[in-house]
Amino acid sequence: MSSDVKNRKLDKMDLAYAAILGLTVVVTAWCGYQHELWSSALTFELKAANTAHREFTTAELKERQSEIIDIIEFTGYINAESNHNQKLSEYYKNSFRPEMKTAFDAWIKTDPFNNTKAKTTPFDMPEYPNPSDSDKVNSFLQLADEKSQNADKMSSIASNYVFFTTMYASISFLEGIGRVFASKKTQLIFLIMGAVFFSVTTTVMFSIMPIYSNSISL
Repeated sequence: MSSDVKNRKLDKMDLAYAAILGLTVVVTAWCGYQHELWSSALTFELKAANTAHREFTTAELKERQSEIIDIIEFTGYINAESNHNQKLSEYYKNSFRPEMKTAFDAWIKTDPFNNTKAKTTPFDMPEYPNPSDSDKVNSFLQLADEKSQNADKMSSIASNYVFFTTMYASISFLEGIGRVFASKKTQLIFLIMGAVFFSVTTTVMFSIMPIYSNSISL
């Protein structure tokens, strides 16, 4: 085989090695870019989850405080009734919150002072709102859960891009070490291994990995 033919074959192999290494570098950089985008999105999603959870805690606390106020006012009403202080009794009744007033009126209709089957307090009535069932409280809790789940998914995606970056680093190693061997047959084996590994890895990655966008929906 003439030296020109050998050189052309070597040139083609060098070109193939360079092409695979070049593509590997580009895709590795792209994986790193995607990792950074998803990591940044994760940070904002965690912040939103924490904010929603704080809002949930605050809203639930306010609901509990309202319940405590209702209990205090109802206790005052009962004491006034026990002492036959009609003026004070009416004062407490007029101080009830609308939600408490609705439950209290329903409770009074059951004649609780004479009916042994009546509910003990208005708080046992179905008309009295349970703080845990508040739409506002539940909306914050639902939002916090949603943001937390999205953050978990984003964290998994960002970690998977790191995994693929490692895979491409292995391909670069294969292609880099393949050129060290003097045997052209060995070089060809490493070249084919790298090409197959690159093709499979790239195909799998673009098949299963979501690509970040500002309007991404998880």
